Amino acid sequence: MLAALSAPAAAPAPAAQGGAQQPQPVAQEPPGFWTGNIDSPVPSTIHGGVVIHARELSTLLKQGAVVVDVSNAPRRPEGLAPGAPWMPVPHSALPGSLWIPGAGVGSMTPAFDAYFRARLAQATAGDLGRALAVYCHDRCWLSWNAAKRAIGYGYRRVYWFPEGIEGWRAAGLPTATVAAQREPESAQPPPARSPTPQLSQPPVPRPRLVVLDMELSGDLGGPEFTAEHAARLTMASARLRADLARTHLYELLDNAPAQDLIDRLKSQQLYLHECNGCDLDVGRQLGANLVMVTWVNRVSGLILTLTYEIHDVASGQIAARKSFDFRGDNDVAWTHAIDYMARDLQEAAAAAGTSH
Repeated sequence: MLAALSAPAAAPAPAAQGGAQQPQPVAQEPPGFWTGNIDSPVPSTIHGGVVIHARELSTLLKQGAVVVDVSNAPRRPEGLAPGAPWMPVPHSALPGSLWIPGAGVGSMTPAFDAYFRARLAQATAGDLGRALAVYCHDRCWLSWNAAKRAIGYGYRRVYWFPEGIEGWRAAGLPTATVAAQREPESAQPPPARSPTPQLSQPPVPRPRLVVLDMELSGDLGGPEFTAEHAARLTMASARLRADLARTHLYELLDNAPAQDLIDRLKSQQLYLHECNGCDLDVGRQLGANLVMVTWVNRVSGLILTLTYEIHDVASGQIAARKSFDFRGDNDVAWTHAIDYMARDLQEAAAAAGTSH
């Protein structure tokens, strides 16, 4: 039954299965993420993914697909007396769903984007070919945005279930109560502090930075390491963005609006850190001041070097460059190297009294 689902495409979906539904207005796919009314009519397609229905999703679940619910979390009712108890209704979802409220918004903070990317990488064990199904409610743009974001991360088997939990129930399929995934501290707003009286000064704008995905060069160790390295690069790229967001040195930009350009450049170049400035085109398209390219050179399974370059979009010059040697081709060693690099950037900026 799922043979047609093995290769995501943007073809219109067949008639809904498991419960008759009234025809609904259909919208056109926007070029980017949807930032309007999330309850307005949605498209019948998603470019790069597959639209599925309840019975197909049930089969995917049995086959081990990762299923992500991006419904909003309930909010404390307005007007409720301070200190009054409030008990939100338990969240009903597809069995085994990963509930990540906020992952379907049209405009996402770089820190939360890094968290969502990392959470998907963890759930899929870094396998970009793992089946990934996304849903929320019937006629809800949140799931379309989240599915498109996953496609932009490089997942090749993304399935969008637009009928949502309501369509699942209408098909007579079972539900379960799930708890929301907690946001990392870096994705949450800082706690409020008492203001300190001081002279009013205009805030200093932070440089707008594009962080391209990390790359791996050198001795790759043979084809048996391909999947392992792909998963590690996904993890490392998410870690890098989260670390940089915590430094507050830059305004990190979302790469998704330039994903088509990035994919085209990757198809033309072996490495974007050696493409003679082609990364600057990404920066220009996104309105960035700076573009960061990072790569790990694998000398062997024991000796590796992490390097970053920050390119100035206006001049095309290298604004900063540094390398860090580390030992061990494993997740722990890579994570330590990335964390150290971010701290070094922050310390260098503090010593200089300014960011790049």
